[in-house]
Amino acid sequence: MKKYIDRKLVTNVNDALVHNKMYQYMLSLLEQQEELQKRPIIILCIGSDRYIGDALGPLVGSYLKENTPFIVYGSLENPVHAGNLVEVIQIIKEHHHQPIIIAVDACLGNHNEIGNLEIWEGGLEAGIAVGNKLPSVGNISIIGVVNSSGVLGYLDLQSTPLSIVMRLSRCIGRALEEAINTLQVNSAV
Repeated sequence: MKKYIDRKLVTNVNDALVHNKMYQYMLSLLEQQEELQKRPIIILCIGSDRYIGDALGPLVGSYLKENTPFIVYGSLENPVHAGNLVEVIQIIKEHHHQPIIIAVDACLGNHNEIGNLEIWEGGLEAGIAVGNKLPSVGNISIIGVVNSSGVLGYLDLQSTPLSIVMRLSRCIGRALEEAINTLQVNSAV
């Protein structure tokens, strides 16, 4: 799966228009998926609640499980992380025919990128910032920059303020909820 850098949305959680930008871009990426009406949309929320910064994916997953009927893998109760990601990808492939996978994960970046949200068509590689080598996953990817990266790896994730992770997770969760609901309403008409 290729990451289309030229078609990547980068916005910040502090932008007054962040929700609208994310919603519109997510909706446009979903509408471009081949055979959209025949394929299930799977939201794969990657991360762990063991480190505050890594809890972004599970927080988004829990929000969506509590508020939507969407198919979600990864939540605070049942996280998808480095230890089980390969197994979960296999389960998704076995249970869902040609799914459209939206992958959500936390990311470490530069100090001036903290609070950024990035959405693109193509897969993401979870765990790179902390030295994990995992398969690329996702037809569409969403990352939230939770902290700046340093030499500490997991400690950079642990020292992340919970407030930024919560703000990013709410933003991602609401944008996904609205985009997928709009898509489903439009396809029912």
